[in-house]
Amino acid sequence: MTADRWQLMPDLSADEYAALKADIAANGVRIPIVIDAETGAVIDGHHRLRAVEELAAEGVKVPTVDRHVIRLGDDEARVAYVLAANLFRRHLSRRQRGELVAQLRAQGWSLRRIGGVLGTSEATVRREIASGDAIDLPERVKRKGGGTYPATRPKPTPGLFVRGIRDEARARAALVELDPDASTPSNLLRAEEKARDARMSQLRKTKVPERIDGPAYELRLGDLREVWVDLADQSVDAIVTDPPYNEAGVPLYRDLAELAVRVLKPGRLAAIYCGHVHLDEELALLEAGGLTYVWHGVNILGGLHSQIRSRMMNGNHRSVLLYSAGKFTPRKWVHDTFFAEGKGGPESRPLHPWQQAVEPVRHWVWMTSEPAEVVFDPFIGSGTTAIAAVSEGRRFLGGDLDPACVETTRQRLEELAAGNGEGESA
Repeated sequence: MTADRWQLMPDLSADEYAALKADIAANGVRIPIVIDAETGAVIDGHHRLRAVEELAAEGVKVPTVDRHVIRLGDDEARVAYVLAANLFRRHLSRRQRGELVAQLRAQGWSLRRIGGVLGTSEATVRREIASGDAIDLPERVKRKGGGTYPATRPKPTPGLFVRGIRDEARARAALVELDPDASTPSNLLRAEEKARDARMSQLRKTKVPERIDGPAYELRLGDLREVWVDLADQSVDAIVTDPPYNEAGVPLYRDLAELAVRVLKPGRLAAIYCGHVHLDEELALLEAGGLTYVWHGVNILGGLHSQIRSRMMNGNHRSVLLYSAGKFTPRKWVHDTFFAEGKGGPESRPLHPWQQAVEPVRHWVWMTSEPAEVVFDPFIGSGTTAIAAVSEGRRFLGGDLDPACVETTRQRLEELAAGNGEGESA
């Protein structure tokens, strides 16, 4: 077996490994592989993972392997976890236990600490090392005042149970951003939400410039009713934006319409994401603000995307309303439906509560603009429209009232310029 830093326990015998592999072929991996959040290293489950890889190479289909992603903090904690997870699960010979003691001593462990892990005294460890004999793990430990109690079993380590490599990467990204002293969320989505909220809170403490000029973009910090007063009339080729859908955000649709009528070139398109619950109000406000209705497009989202409990509706599409400034002037055929792969959610860790996936937004950028034209978004959120526009050769102009959103967008655009995918933070 290939040497691994955290494979402290001895290899299984050939017969033991063959039995494990046969069991995995028949029943899958029943004990999750343990992954360290900070390093991505396998902390426990080396034999299981090796068996899965060999079975896959042999053409045997094995169900997706569950992973327990945990945050341990430092190497000493990782060693302690490996021992706690294995000492009461593995039957070691006296020679193997002796080798383990020697290995721990070589790593600088004190005799007291070794004795504590093995369930015996420092003096016993010293005698056993001197005699060359190994230490047996006791089933019960003697009390100082008499009597015995069961030897300590490993305590459960907080972490996230996930399926597959993709979710493992998401769990690692979330855990390393959470306060290590805080309780671990119960599931991956909640962990990502808490990590996102912690990240945005931290970014709001950052001094963000009111204006950021990039090679193909300009970002502004401020209220859309104030920060764009100097933007020239009829200077924008297309608008692709995702305003807030909640009740407090509905009035902004009129402000958006009034701004769009002024800055959008005559006859050009604005693709505006809209929510379901307040769609009637949003439609009325967009027209009251002076925009001309053109069409109703949709993004079809795989799986269950949203549940509107007040109306008992399961939603799997997003409305994208197309409006123009004045009479619409068609320039090319527009495809009004985009079928999103997966569930249409963010490609990696969530950066904003209402973050959209890049590909559907990229579609509307293509449908409403041409290369080198200016795409405008006054509600940049996590910067998805900025990424879609710049990656497709458009110039981007956008802003937000939240400094965390402006800073997140700046970071993603810099990652995009550096060649890091689509600006999705890893």
